[in-house]
Amino acid sequence: MISWPWSYVSRVGFLACAAGLTWTTGLMAQDSTPQLAKREVTVRKTRISAYPYVYYTPETELAFGAGGIMTFYTDSATGLRPSKVAASAYYSTKKQYKITVQPQIYLAQNRMLLGADLSYGFYVDKFWGIGPSTEDIPDQDYAARAWVAELVAQFPPFVKLLGNSRVGIKYDLLDYNIVEQRGNPFITGDSVVGSNGGLSSGFGLVWVWDHRDHAFFPEHGIYYQVEAVWNASVFGSDFGYGRYEVDLRNYFRLGPEQVIAVQLFGSFASGDAPFYDLPMMGGGSIMRGYYQGRYRDNVLLAAQAEVRWPLFGRFGAVGFAGLAEVQPRFGKFSFDDLEPSVGGGLRFRFNQAEKVNLRADIGFGAGSPGIYFGLEEAF
Repeated sequence: MISWPWSYVSRVGFLACAAGLTWTTGLMAQDSTPQLAKREVTVRKTRISAYPYVYYTPETELAFGAGGIMTFYTDSATGLRPSKVAASAYYSTKKQYKITVQPQIYLAQNRMLLGADLSYGFYVDKFWGIGPSTEDIPDQDYAARAWVAELVAQFPPFVKLLGNSRVGIKYDLLDYNIVEQRGNPFITGDSVVGSNGGLSSGFGLVWVWDHRDHAFFPEHGIYYQVEAVWNASVFGSDFGYGRYEVDLRNYFRLGPEQVIAVQLFGSFASGDAPFYDLPMMGGGSIMRGYYQGRYRDNVLLAAQAEVRWPLFGRFGAVGFAGLAEVQPRFGKFSFDDLEPSVGGGLRFRFNQAEKVNLRADIGFGAGSPGIYFGLEEAF
């Protein structure tokens, strides 16, 4: 745990404040659907935007890559969310690489969603042990290769309790191969579950309540998601454990594209979860400013708030702050173990029609600051 001169944050409870080169091609969508009575129909475009990038993060160090996103509509009715296929690839000076493809397809006028997160990469990662107060160690590195596949299908619920809600099934696969232990004492000593890598495979359930005004840059509304995935030998998994997540986001409009976004996030593990799939803070989404996995355990609770505003032309800016904590179980949570993060960033809107932003953030937490580059907002 780090000690900051603003420890009063824990007493007042920050949690309360949380209760570039591009090219775009427009392809005219073919519409053979006859115009129906009392149904608005409009011409939709498929848009493809691509960009190269150079960035630095604590996890990758200096990295070079390229990415892109294709947005399109599966129907011509108004009020629909844009579907997307995003892809990216990078190579870093640490000889890391990662290739990612993320399709997200809305069907049946937003009532159905098919999504996936597919990736393959080689990582030089760090592991400090498990718990809220792990110390720095000299041999914290190790290297791994990983295949990741997350597949989800969401449908209207059988009993409609809330508008714009969906339920669904999910399949998660993580094939994690530790190729170099590099003297990390936790891995070489076999003191943690997953020290030799392995396969995690599980099915689960998802519930989503999506009441945002826009998918890529929401200015008001809510997005709540709850999911549970059970990994078991019957599904081919080497480990038996459950993973559960609660993601609650609220958006408040202050003015034209001036937004306050608030997120409460919880991630929980039960059973024999491998150390690399435990709930963890850090990275580009949850607690920017911490190395991803700097603190990890069976329970993670986080609260984040971000203010977003336009600057000029296609450029915008954000400022954010957060608090998070990991513990082995709920009963161990303490204000003394809360970790803070603060930071800010710039935005460039390279797809104005769908409000898709390219983001560059710097976050301050424990240790050196983290610089993050990505597509769409952190939450």
